[in-house]
Amino acid sequence: MQSVKSPWHSTFDQFVGSIQESAIIAAPYISRLPVERLAKRLRSRRRSVRLDVLTSLRADNLVAGSVDAAALAWLCQRVPGATVRHLRYLHAKAYVADGHTAIVTSANLTYGGLWRNQELGVAITEPDAVAAIADDLMEYGNVGIPVPPETLVELDGMAEQARQDKAAIDAAVSGSTSNKYDDIVHNIDERLVELRVAEEGFTTNTKASLNAQFVGAIKYVLHHNGPMKTSDMNSLIQQLLPELCDDAVDRVINGVTFGRKWKHSVRNAQLQLRRSGLLVQDEPGRNKPWRLIEGEQQ
Repeated sequence: MQSVKSPWHSTFDQFVGSIQESAIIAAPYISRLPVERLAKRLRSRRRSVRLDVLTSLRADNLVAGSVDAAALAWLCQRVPGATVRHLRYLHAKAYVADGHTAIVTSANLTYGGLWRNQELGVAITEPDAVAAIADDLMEYGNVGIPVPPETLVELDGMAEQARQDKAAIDAAVSGSTSNKYDDIVHNIDERLVELRVAEEGFTTNTKASLNAQFVGAIKYVLHHNGPMKTSDMNSLIQQLLPELCDDAVDRVINGVTFGRKWKHSVRNAQLQLRRSGLLVQDEPGRNKPWRLIEGEQQ
């Protein structure tokens, strides 16, 4: 293990140069200059590379310019093996090359992260440790939302509209701009929800797709935390699937409210897993823990 201190752009270049087949980059903030640097070095190689990028495309990040969606779209076009996944609450900054190097650091993939800020990280080369970090990052990615290049361009355009409207608000040009800004930010969040339920690999039936998301979240939570009561499970699932777990949306049948709609989706997913023999309660009851059947956690 080796310390990685600022500025670490030269270490980053070495990291990119060491990539043979695949890499994972996790950073909530990503800007254009490091992305261009990354793409240039990857394209100089003769072999294609799989690149998984995990970031946070939250509306506030996009509008503030903390993450450059257009640069990520450009990266996917320049590096055919690149994919981008959105995790709303991503805070990790980690860079993994194949199975030989992992850099865990405070630095985002930004100009400040590579050149200006006083960052600190560690480079790890022990194979088992590198593999464990890669597996953990990909597990994060599996509960994220895949965002194709064309949608990244769309989100960038929406963010630019929001920035322009905010500037008009700040300049007091029009009293009607505030609602427009709020609408644009809301539409960015809604677009990510649409991507969540339309994720490739799930059925085109929205209800079935939603259920698959909650099934995956339950398995992830129980695999990493062990047996849990539904109430405890719900709080972790809401963190994993924030776009789907809106406390403002109630389930209403014939005018009667039956609680938060997303919690009923969790319950339906639990029942599906139980019917499939993958989930059990050792002591049946409303407040008794659920657990995955041994050997079925993955």
